[in-house]
Amino acid sequence: MRSNLIAAAFVLATFGSAFATSSVSFEAQGYLLDVVIGDDSRPAVAGLSFAAPGSVRGVELPMRHVRIEAFDTAQKVLLLRFTNPGDSTLPQDFSLGVRNDAGVLRIEGKSIAGRFAWGL
Repeated sequence: MRSNLIAAAFVLATFGSAFATSSVSFEAQGYLLDVVIGDDSRPAVAGLSFAAPGSVRGVELPMRHVRIEAFDTAQKVLLLRFTNPGDSTLPQDFSLGVRNDAGVLRIEGKSIAGRFAWGL
């Protein structure tokens, strides 16, 4: 839990702006994705941090390589895809699909079900 708070604080400090309002997260089998939500005229994904099992800390993903296909805080739906640009310091391509409080991370040919905390 402490590592989650540290990762969230780091992401907020890194991506923080006048519009950053909250953080939501996915956690399963050692994977942790922290999503920073900004709120200008409507909520939007402002930043994304990824931590793999066994890693000490998360890595901030360049948003230009993240495609948000669906994001609705009222319906509690999120679908995003990350495409690695050939950088070995970043995770492999993955997608995350969320409905309500359940999510599925698809990475390295695996589908990993986990819990999603909206916390908005």
